[in-house]
Amino acid sequence: MQPLGENNRHKEMDVNLLADAMQDRSVLNAKNSRPVPRFMRRAVRFAQGMTPTRFVKSRALRVFVAGLAVVVGFGYVIQNADKNSMVASVTSHMGFEASKLVVNGNLNLDINVLQARLATQLGNSLFSFKVDAAREEVLNDPWVQSATVRKVYPDTIVVDVVERKPVALWQSKGEVHLISRDGFVISQAGPKHMNLPQVVGEGANMAAAEFLSVISRFPVISQKASAYVRVAGRRWNVRINDGPQVLLPEANWQVALSELQNLQEKKELLDRDVVQVDMRLADRLVIKLDPDAAEIRKIAIQKSLQRDWHKT
Repeated sequence: MQPLGENNRHKEMDVNLLADAMQDRSVLNAKNSRPVPRFMRRAVRFAQGMTPTRFVKSRALRVFVAGLAVVVGFGYVIQNADKNSMVASVTSHMGFEASKLVVNGNLNLDINVLQARLATQLGNSLFSFKVDAAREEVLNDPWVQSATVRKVYPDTIVVDVVERKPVALWQSKGEVHLISRDGFVISQAGPKHMNLPQVVGEGANMAAAEFLSVISRFPVISQKASAYVRVAGRRWNVRINDGPQVLLPEANWQVALSELQNLQEKKELLDRDVVQVDMRLADRLVIKLDPDAAEIRKIAIQKSLQRDWHKT
């Protein structure tokens, strides 16, 4: 066994440490300075060896410059694709083509119609696709109340829409249209919307929301009604299915509806042989009977008047 002081391995370590210390002093150009801490030596050596020429030729710099060029070039392509047809064509052939259309939130909006509205941009480069212009085209569809359009790379256009909700059928000038709550005319009515309440007459579309909201509180009437007619832009008539037409007053028509519901619940007025119930006068109710029923009633009254009630 060799003595500890005679260990060759320890001698080599001492020599290496001494050489490192001398190199550190040389690097720092300070002969009398303390040895550089061991954890800083590699950084100091790298700084000493990185001369301008060596830095320019370094692999890290080449990779950094190449990456920067790619980023700048890619940004230029995005910014100028809509101005440069060649750039748009190249990016389109590289797979960045607006070839897919995804629509969310549509219930009544026809996707084929929407696709036709965007036809001038679909199929071109996704970079050159103009989102704002596409959104304006989508908003031109009467079913669409609001919309957002976004690109999903590499090849998809996503359209999110909020549709107008039809609340009634509006019959005017021989045509029946769907209208929204604000009176906007959406489209011509189809079979799937025939269960909606119907309003008739000039200006009925703009006044329908308030009237429909109120009459929904009187289900005995609304369930029997076939249409609500706007008269002279001032008041409403209620057409009862297989029953009379009710003439509501211009003012306090809500009170009149309440009275009409009470009459129906107690007297079944709307189920009788009545063709018209006039409620326009505040102090009276005028009822017009069916002609046949009126004739029968007239004969019954005449017979009653001719009878001698004093004879037994």
